Amino acid sequence: MKKYSLKGNKIYFDEFFYLDLNKQTILDFNLKNRDELTQEEYFQLIKLRSESMGYFLLSKRDYSEKELYLKLLSKYREKNIVRSVIDKFVELGYIDDYDYAEHYISSHNYGRKKMEFMLMQKGVSREIIDTIFSTSQKEKDMEEIRRVWLKLGDKDRDKKIASLMRKGFEYRDIKKVMSELEN
Repeated sequence: MKKYSLKGNKIYFDEFFYLDLNKQTILDFNLKNRDELTQEEYFQLIKLRSESMGYFLLSKRDYSEKELYLKLLSKYREKNIVRSVIDKFVELGYIDDYDYAEHYISSHNYGRKKMEFMLMQKGVSREIIDTIFSTSQKEKDMEEIRRVWLKLGDKDRDKKIASLMRKGFEYRDIKKVMSELEN
């Protein structure tokens, strides 16, 4: 049995852990007329809310599997339930790390190294990252280096190189573009 207190549309299980509920859920679980939930009801409530929050978050933007898992876990605490919700979203096709990584790469103008690092932080696997970064990515990197180099204009050569390296481009690629532009 889980003790709780209901204040407005929030159900508090302790002073830090609470769930926001809608009126229909409060009525369905008959929460106003009692102060304890069975373990099964508690898990049902957590699953209901974590699914709802997952749909809400995914409607706003794409998430990697790990990102959404950590976000839901920080709010709902129950690893098994959150994992089952994530698995459901993957099965339904709402979460796809490959598509997420492709979109992330296409919407950011960084070099391969920085993009790899950023995607690894977001929980995308090394296999997916390596699959996405192909020879076509190398050409895109070279074009981006050329574009940024010309955009930086009359700045000191070393500062341009440092700026490009901070963006995650490799030194040998920068040198190659520099020699092309000088000729």
